[in-house]
Amino acid sequence: MKFNMLKIICTLCCLSFFSILSAQNMNSMEKGINLHKIVIPKNATAIDSLAAVKLQYFLKERTNILHPIVSDDKVRYEPILSVGNTRQAEAIYKKYGADIQHDGFLIHTEKKNLFFVGNQGKSVLYSVYHFAEKYLNIRMYDADQIVVLDSGATFDDFIPQLHDLQTPSFEYRETLYRFPNISQEYADWHHLQNRSDMKRDWGMFVHTFNRLIPVNQYFDQHPEWFSEINGRRVKDGQLCLTNPEVLEELCKNLSTEIQKNPSAAIWSVSNNDNVNNCTCEHCRRSDSIYGSPSGTLLHFINEVAARFPEKTISTLAYQYTRKAPKNIQPRSNVNIMFCSIECGRQLPLDNNPKEHSFVEDLKTWSSLTHNIFLWDYVIQYRNMMNPFPNLHVLQPNLQLFHRNGITMMFEQGLNGGYGEMMEWRTYLIAKLLWNVNLNVDSLRSDFLQGYYGKAAPMVAQYIDTMQQALLDSKMFLNIYGYPVDGKKSYLSPEKIAFYQSLFQKAYQIVEGETTFTDHLRRLELSLDFAVLDLSMSNISKELSYFDIVDGKKYLRPEMMIKAYRFVEDCQRFDVRQLEEMGYPPKELLSNVFNLIEKSTQVNLATGKPVEIATRWSPTYDVGGEKALTDGIFGTKDYHYNWLGFEGDHLDAVVDLEEAQLFKSISIDFLTYPLSWIYLPEKVEFFVSNDTINWQKIGEKTFEKETKLAKNSIQKAKVDFFNNTPFRYVRVVAQSPLTNPEWHRGYGLPCWIFTDEILIQKRED
Repeated sequence: MKFNMLKIICTLCCLSFFSILSAQNMNSMEKGINLHKIVIPKNATAIDSLAAVKLQYFLKERTNILHPIVSDDKVRYEPILSVGNTRQAEAIYKKYGADIQHDGFLIHTEKKNLFFVGNQGKSVLYSVYHFAEKYLNIRMYDADQIVVLDSGATFDDFIPQLHDLQTPSFEYRETLYRFPNISQEYADWHHLQNRSDMKRDWGMFVHTFNRLIPVNQYFDQHPEWFSEINGRRVKDGQLCLTNPEVLEELCKNLSTEIQKNPSAAIWSVSNNDNVNNCTCEHCRRSDSIYGSPSGTLLHFINEVAARFPEKTISTLAYQYTRKAPKNIQPRSNVNIMFCSIECGRQLPLDNNPKEHSFVEDLKTWSSLTHNIFLWDYVIQYRNMMNPFPNLHVLQPNLQLFHRNGITMMFEQGLNGGYGEMMEWRTYLIAKLLWNVNLNVDSLRSDFLQGYYGKAAPMVAQYIDTMQQALLDSKMFLNIYGYPVDGKKSYLSPEKIAFYQSLFQKAYQIVEGETTFTDHLRRLELSLDFAVLDLSMSNISKELSYFDIVDGKKYLRPEMMIKAYRFVEDCQRFDVRQLEEMGYPPKELLSNVFNLIEKSTQVNLATGKPVEIATRWSPTYDVGGEKALTDGIFGTKDYHYNWLGFEGDHLDAVVDLEEAQLFKSISIDFLTYPLSWIYLPEKVEFFVSNDTINWQKIGEKTFEKETKLAKNSIQKAKVDFFNNTPFRYVRVVAQSPLTNPEWHRGYGLPCWIFTDEILIQKRED
């Protein structure tokens, strides 16, 4: 049985009537039914009242009896259901109140009376939701609906001799996913904080150096306030934390911000999102004293915290500051935000020898302070719809954090839109944040059965098969990885074919049940994304957009149907972006069109000899010179099918082996400044019949990148209308050679990446 949020809203609107017994209740009393009243304090808080309304509603759904809500000064007889700090609950609080920790709660039976008690915040409301789930067999699997599962229980079964004491594993529990942020009820049901709580409690949240000392405002007059890298002050870096003027100006600006929002308790004073810490003489000396740049940062943060003793000053143990320092420890009002961004997700952290340094850093920081906010990452950010089989490490990692005294947990998923396996992933994380020792197998069985119906066994097999394939392959599971990383593991052609067969069976068994088929389709979208992405690299005969017959490529219509359906269903299910930096589903379709256009055109250069006068990098082995005429085109992943030039230009000559007429020459380039990959400044096209006398036929210039934009594929093309046939085609691309001044890697060699030279035949 299901009911929607509209019913709950209607119930809330009727709250003023709940103190009056309904005719139904009066009739029940006349018939001798011992009706429990729901009792709230005379001066009930909004949370107390809401908890009572929820309890009343859930009991009505289960028993079809509307229990009246009354004030504690109106109760003259038992039995009661006491919600909050009522007069009737005073003895319970006195006896057990000390046992209730943080925002935990107690559900306790005395005689025929049931008490819902908690010490702070929303704990009483949490107790009612816990009661609904555990004892009334009601679930909230996602943000759209609450489900009342079948049960043969009677009301007497709901009020047993209970003493259910719940203490959370972590005091702060947040998972950055859509459901807790679009539905306050989902967040409360699962005892989570959400972005609203963060905005209330935090004055500023991570990577705040540039906000407190904006580079655009201060750099020209005070370059010495910013990072010195290779003897030069840079804009895309950190602050010079040993400069006393930086401390004074930052504290002045922080004070101004606090005055704007004085109720916020936590203020982040933390490094920007890069690794360009200052290496000036003073900072290097400080780093050596403390054994890590984190010590220089912590010394600075302690100074700030001393100026604002009434506030908590939070900072980052992140990337270059992750290693704990020596000879210093945080002040009592300093919070350390410890991050796991570099770690692999294929094995639990403390069972992975490659993550030994992370575990040691965690233990060392925990020995210095327990005021730690642990920032963990649970999805694949570069491809957020890609299957990401890390579910098996979530519990052991959270248990590791709990054992080391972590009190604040932030599990970063994606905020807004829909992501891979989001429903189960959010649900599981929420439950583990409250209790790291839950039986995950039982929890999963309950969720899959409730959310996918009779298709649950197929979904379980899909999850388990993918996880086992990952473990068998021993591959590194990277939060910034790509589908192609798993092509010999959990996303091999054989495994994908098996997954597709599971979905086919799953759809058949729940045919006609729209809710379950929609849930399956949302899950299947991630598999479709992997197929569409992998097929752009021609992984196999099955994972390709083309059939090859007699050496010619023919578009497979079923792949285009899959691509169109994927985009349509992404829109239907609110999938807004496919990677952290953007990449909407429609752009994937554009990339597919671009691939098809290039792959199906007759290319005179395919298979022809190439000579490159400049130095290509062997870092990404795609066949060297042959990569420019092998007929394989690159995708948005620069690791595959792109020929890279680090700190050098491209100067390539294609030998068509005979003079031919052609109508255009084109070549694609990848741009991704975050990974030091740029477009060429200029691309020039030449033709010749002897490789000595070259005729320039056109050029293409690109605007210089000015920020860390998302990756994209850009084309350089020239049309050629000359009636003279030519044998040789030369393409010269002028690289920027080094990162620009605004970039964190300023002065160091940068890359250009290209995939294929396309020479179109002239038909007349």
